Amino acid sequence: MSVEPEIEQELDGLCALACLHLEAAEKKEIARHLNELLKVLRRIQDIDTTGVEPTVHPVALPARFREDEVEASLSPEHVFGNTANRSDQYFHVPRIAGDEPEDV
Repeated sequence: MSVEPEIEQELDGLCALACLHLEAAEKKEIARHLNELLKVLRRIQDIDTTGVEPTVHPVALPARFREDEVEASLSPEHVFGNTANRSDQYFHVPRIAGDEPEDV
């Protein structure tokens, strides 16, 4: 089964954004799955929905609202009590994306 070149290009872009390094066989398998998924989505897109009302939920549900109530929140001492990696009112966490180390 052939995979559209656009799918391979999109997959390369997604891998770059997600900092994923996939082997050629893995990319080929994922591209095949994406190709199948897009075929199904195109079939769904071709369905005539003229006259069908758009919905946000398949079942009509009543809106449930409540009054806002002011409650005490946690103190900064309680929130930051177990961390050594704190700067003022912020946590310091390890960088998870990119190649440049973060200056702390």
